[in-house]
Amino acid sequence: MHVVFFDGQCGLCDHVVQWLLKVDKDKIFSFAPLQGKTAARLLTSLPKEYKESDSIILVENYDSDNPKVNIYGKAAFRILWLLGGPWSLLGWISFLPSQLYDWGYWLVAKNRHKIFPEACILPTALKDRFLP
Repeated sequence: MHVVFFDGQCGLCDHVVQWLLKVDKDKIFSFAPLQGKTAARLLTSLPKEYKESDSIILVENYDSDNPKVNIYGKAAFRILWLLGGPWSLLGWISFLPSQLYDWGYWLVAKNRHKIFPEACILPTALKDRFLP
């Protein structure tokens, strides 16, 4: 099982989570806001840039002894890779050095609150997919 941490105050993040809920047919992802208790507990041992980030963070196999943490563009492309199927065609980019694509991620991230100003509304019907 993998957990996707997202900015709980970001409209774009809300859209991404809603999309992932639709396409993640195998339910391999759980979701948790960066402002929540799960993030406070699981991200405390990570480097400062991760703990203070308001960006997407993917923790692969978070309940194992050896979780793998990805952030920014690497996290986005790893999510696509893990979804499999046609999404893995884009996800293969995660195997390239992140310096090649993080600039694009940062361009979108810098302007996301202007483009998607609405607050996140999590669906109550899928509450079991969300961690506090």
